[in-house]
Amino acid sequence: MLRRAADGTPFVGGTAIRQLAAGAVLPEREVMVALLQDGIWPERFRRNYGVFSADAMVHLLQTRVFVLGCGGLGGHVASLLARLGVGGLRLCDSDIFEESNLNRQYFCTESTLGQPKAVATARGLCDMAGYLALDVRHAEADEKNLPDMLQDVDVALDCLDDLALKMLLEERSAAAGVPFVHGSVLRAEGFARAARSGRLHLRELYASGLTSEEAGSARHEGVIATAPAGVACLMVSLCLRLLLRPDAGDSALFHADLSVPELERFEF
Repeated sequence: MLRRAADGTPFVGGTAIRQLAAGAVLPEREVMVALLQDGIWPERFRRNYGVFSADAMVHLLQTRVFVLGCGGLGGHVASLLARLGVGGLRLCDSDIFEESNLNRQYFCTESTLGQPKAVATARGLCDMAGYLALDVRHAEADEKNLPDMLQDVDVALDCLDDLALKMLLEERSAAAGVPFVHGSVLRAEGFARAARSGRLHLRELYASGLTSEEAGSARHEGVIATAPAGVACLMVSLCLRLLLRPDAGDSALFHADLSVPELERFEF
């Protein structure tokens, strides 16, 4: 049942974990937490071993992250969080997958065309990490329902393409005391930033806002697969920083240009 690493650390496979969960009538996630607390690692996290401590893995399994937007950024972000070991995800998106999404959106496949993005993303995540606790909202986020969506989450991730909604999420996250990670992409580049302080960075970044014509034009600009994949990695790294380092404050603003490639850091 147990296999050991070269240093003697024990690992246990998923089949045994599921059997233990069924016998104890407990969620698989809770069984993994108990095993890690006893120094026994789930085999699925073998390559996390040596990067994260057992305590860090327990913390990740007990967290819930809110991902608003399940398209280009959101799909990659959700996939990374699930593979890393985050135990709970709240997913929200009102859109459905269309053919034009196939070039960059992680959970958009020929078989998921026409399906709600949040629902298809959840199904894909279940195939990837069956232990996940998923809360799926096929809905339009707005001023009325965002406070509810932000309840009982540890971090909120902005994977949206609408500036007004991005700003609203930042404001409501700050009001709820929920750390916030911003992400945006266009063409082959994008930005990412994390905030714990409640400071409204987007109001400063986009002080003049966008006209409705500019916003509409930006939504129809090209975006290639490398941009959301690269920026999602930055966003998830910033999310991990917030989750695993209680002393971590607001981050710098990171700009990734995948056409070069180049990564820039801005303090403000």
